[in-house]
Amino acid sequence: MKNQYVNMLQEGDYINDYFVAIRKDLRAKQNGGKFLGMVFKDKTGEIGGVLWNNATEVAKLFELGDVVNVRGRVSTYQNRLQVQVDQVLPLRETDYNLADLVATITTTPNDLQTFRAIFDAVENPFLKQLVHLFLNDAEFMDQFTAAAAAKKWHHEFRGGLLRHCLEMARIALTMCELFPELDKDVLLTAVLLHDAGKIHEMSHELYVDYTNAGKLLGHLQIGCDMVQARINTIPGFPEKLRLQILHCILSHHGELINGSPVVPKTLEAIVLHHIDNLDAQAAAFTRIIEETRENGQEWSEYLPLIERVIWTKGNA
Repeated sequence: MKNQYVNMLQEGDYINDYFVAIRKDLRAKQNGGKFLGMVFKDKTGEIGGVLWNNATEVAKLFELGDVVNVRGRVSTYQNRLQVQVDQVLPLRETDYNLADLVATITTTPNDLQTFRAIFDAVENPFLKQLVHLFLNDAEFMDQFTAAAAAKKWHHEFRGGLLRHCLEMARIALTMCELFPELDKDVLLTAVLLHDAGKIHEMSHELYVDYTNAGKLLGHLQIGCDMVQARINTIPGFPEKLRLQILHCILSHHGELINGSPVVPKTLEAIVLHHIDNLDAQAAAFTRIIEETRENGQEWSEYLPLIERVIWTKGNA
């Protein structure tokens, strides 16, 4: 039974518990030799660790994604907690409880019912067929509902991809009310499929990491290939409609510098980009505010990804 979680740890605590090893780096000491830098994770967060003795030998004992028992003392380094590690040992599957290690959300039957109802409402006959080729694919849906939406920044838990797309769909419906010129069927189809490639871009096991396909191709290309393969099975699928859907997928990161090979050039594509970013950033800010409050702080740590700190406005 796990008793010590990352979010409970304080300076001076002695750790003797299990975590997922998600990073290990052999680094050179200033006076020669090697030390081992590590990062450990459970369902509540991550903490770094450092081991100074027998680093090369210890690094051979475990692989990334292994569940390991960690022994050591919690200290502070550069204003962050880290573990001064004495011992790291890999565990067997019978030695740990998966629920202690993987953050997840409880997807209720109502969540799935709402999700399906939104996309079942697509009326265009070709897009309706396309949507149902995904929704009725049991293997795809099993992977989709279990996947995280990102490695770390937003919706980074099991079930996060479904939650992200459901929230986006709700925003999309409001946008269609505000801007009648939007093609609701195109926008909703794009919401469902824009991140479909993430089920192959990342592994979604004990920790989220990029696969070979993810590193070499990325989820935009993978997702386009998935959608194109299904479009090919729909007789008479209009070329204009195909271009719109693929354009939405390829441009949804918004800018070339953010990984999109093209920028949004249709109304649906620009709206998709902004609701995707809105939902992602709002979810990330919410997580950071909650974590900061749990630590008893009013301001978050500096976040290099967005080059700022976040104000919690005090307690909720």
